Amino acid sequence: MDQTRYAELFRTESREHLAEIDAALLALEQAPDAAHIATLFRGTHTIKGMAGAMGYTSVEQVAHSLETLLDRLRSGVQSIDPDVMALLFDGSDALRITLDDAAGGRSVSTSSAVNAVLQRLATPSATPTSSLAFRTPQSVPGLQHHSEPGHDFVEIFGAVGAASATAAPTLDERIVEVRLNTDCQLKGVRAMLVLARLNALGTVRTLTPAQHSWQDERFDGAFAATLVSTADAAQIETAVRSAGDVARVIVRTPEPLTPTRAAGGETMRTVRIDLRRLDSLLDLVGELVITRDRLLRQADAAVEKGADRALARAAHDTARLVSALQEQVLQARMVAVGQVFDRFPRLVRDISRELGKDVQFTTEGREIELDRSLLDAIGDPIVHLLRNALDHGIEDPETRRTAGKPPTGQLVLRAGRDRAGVVLQVEDDGRGIDRAAILRRAQEQGIVTSDIVKLNDDELLSVLAHPGFSTAQAVTSISGRGVGIDVVMTRVRALGGSLELETVDGEGSAFTLRLPVTLAITRALLVQIAGETYALPAAHVVEVLEPGEGGILTTQAGEWIQLRDELLPVVRLRERLGCPPGGDEMFMVVVEAAGRRTALVVDALVTQQDIVVKTLDVARGSAALFSGATVLGDGTPALIVDIGSLG
Repeated sequence: MDQTRYAELFRTESREHLAEIDAALLALEQAPDAAHIATLFRGTHTIKGMAGAMGYTSVEQVAHSLETLLDRLRSGVQSIDPDVMALLFDGSDALRITLDDAAGGRSVSTSSAVNAVLQRLATPSATPTSSLAFRTPQSVPGLQHHSEPGHDFVEIFGAVGAASATAAPTLDERIVEVRLNTDCQLKGVRAMLVLARLNALGTVRTLTPAQHSWQDERFDGAFAATLVSTADAAQIETAVRSAGDVARVIVRTPEPLTPTRAAGGETMRTVRIDLRRLDSLLDLVGELVITRDRLLRQADAAVEKGADRALARAAHDTARLVSALQEQVLQARMVAVGQVFDRFPRLVRDISRELGKDVQFTTEGREIELDRSLLDAIGDPIVHLLRNALDHGIEDPETRRTAGKPPTGQLVLRAGRDRAGVVLQVEDDGRGIDRAAILRRAQEQGIVTSDIVKLNDDELLSVLAHPGFSTAQAVTSISGRGVGIDVVMTRVRALGGSLELETVDGEGSAFTLRLPVTLAITRALLVQIAGETYALPAAHVVEVLEPGEGGILTTQAGEWIQLRDELLPVVRLRERLGCPPGGDEMFMVVVEAAGRRTALVVDALVTQQDIVVKTLDVARGSAALFSGATVLGDGTPALIVDIGSLG
């Protein structure tokens, strides 16, 4: 068998099983549930079988040793204590190392770390000791407390299972198919009400079609949701119908081995595909979009010169099909952010233990979808922000008690929608950021002048994002080199997004990343400045003012315009771009970024159209005025203005 043909497929499927193993380990550490050990055993056994088929003996050996320990836990021969939990986590790490090395064609037989884990797995202690994951029996409903030394573990485990079965309903996964009334007004809003009812019953894992498409006028009110809940089918149906305007509800159990039927009755099938093919397809669609715009321009011009109108109709029909193809390709690339969020609970657990801190980590908005390329790019920035919160934000339990806080710190990673973009936020309830200490260090390093006495949130973020800035007294494995926020800011700007900071001394901090849904194709307002065309992302455009509409006020703090009840700063793009002053006629484009509105002065408005976003490499240290570039329908290039950099 040619292993190279299947190595990447093996790696991909094995990583999915490893993600399930990590989630089950974290759950096992927190609560006594036989299902968690069953999940661990099943995932490990599956990886072992796949590794055997591929001939990866190192992976098979680690998986077999881990499987043996899990079997001892499952049968009650081995008890669960802190040492065993640590061994399970180390075994999972060793399995991941050998898996990546084997799939990458590297040898792992000489890895001392892996060999050490194998030796520990081969000789686990069989003497029951104090339980970590399986807490005191009286904490489990319906279970009598057994205090006799050496009490048989399998009896306790069986009692836990029995208590769970009788005292608490089990979590079941169901497919909920909903169809709204055909005469329902605002179907997207009504679907959101239904989703709120489902979220009140449990956890909604997937939505078909995706939630963001509900606001499309083509949304017909039919959708399906995967719900994990203790509620029965009747309760689910009652909750859904309580949202109103619901014509039909079907609640059924998913069938893993057969295709899933969506709300419309069509069969849904999935297939694994190399992401490079999707990238290539998107590039081709991008070229089609550029060609579409040129074709429409040429066809309309030909009709004005007396050509047959059939040419224009054919061109517009072609444009409509290209737009539909563009939408389908973009949808094919959309992936729920939960796929990235799944890797962070283990990271938070390991770092918090290394720092001696007690942290409860929560994720929200896992169903929010992003373009796959964006999803791959946001992982590192989120890791930096989580590390920053754990190391600098959340205090140790004793310090929190002294401050009158619960000993367990709260760390939240959430995703949500904002206008046409996505918002990701990392929030903690720690000590907050010491503005005075940051200001002193910044003045020592010459980042800010000595006459500044206080930093607001924006100025504070600017200092923290300065390359090399750090208040740490020593470099550790977690932080201290002054590259965290700098890396986050650079990456987010490169993605066409923005980074915001809110912090309150003694109460905590929140870093917010605002990102576009996709990096590929977006709507933009084209404007002219000094004879050149520039693109303003339409998601940030609020309104356009005609020449002479609203007088400009000049103060020592700059230029302002009174727009209804709001005073907005004025930014002349000619000056910002270093161009000579222009004529008297000018337009103002009111844009909004990071919750702040600005009036941009431009020479002229060109049109509004879809543009294909191309990456733009700029010299390090140069002004971040542009987030990318595009090619217009006539073949000329245009730069995309980074609205977040104009504040």
